[in-house]
This record gives sequence, C-alpha cells and structure tokens, in this order.
Amino acid sequence: MPLDRTKLHQGFKTYLENAEKASGKTYDDFAKVLARSGLANHGDLRSHLMEQTGLGHGHANAVVAIWLKFNEAGAAKPAKKAAAKKKK
Repeated sequence: MPLDRTKLHQGFKTYLENAEKASGKTYDDFAKVLARSGLANHGDLRSHLMEQTGLGHGHANAVVAIWLKFNEAGAAKPAKKAAAKKKK
C-alpha cells in the first residue's frame, strides 16, 4: 500500500521529498530496501539505507522514521541478541 503523505508532519514531508530528489528514488524504493534488509533497529536501518541508496544521515534518518511509523507490517523482527545480556 502506498504511503499516505497527508498523514505526515510537514517536516517529514519535506525531508522525504528532498531525499527523493537527491537520490532519484521513490519512497517505495526506500521501503523495499528497508523491508528486505531484515533489520529492525532504527540506527541499523538508517546505516543500511545510506549504504544502499547514497542518502545522507538526515534524509535516511527521516525515511526510516517514516517507514517504521507507517509500515503496515512493521519492521522486521529483531534478531535475538546473543547471550551477551545474560541475567546475573
């Protein structure tokens, strides 16, 4: 389902429009990259999007925030963390 841009705050609309202009890609292109990544953490998603699309930190950050908020399926389920956080 396409993103309903009328539900976006004006600041996010502007960031998204500028990200699309800067990269030549659409929100749907960004959403596919994020959905296929298998990542769930905002920072990891942002870094992945920056690597895959050439977006800068600010644009990628805004796109990920939009995607996490409006993606029907939500972010990919986070991988279980290794036993690094064992209860003592």
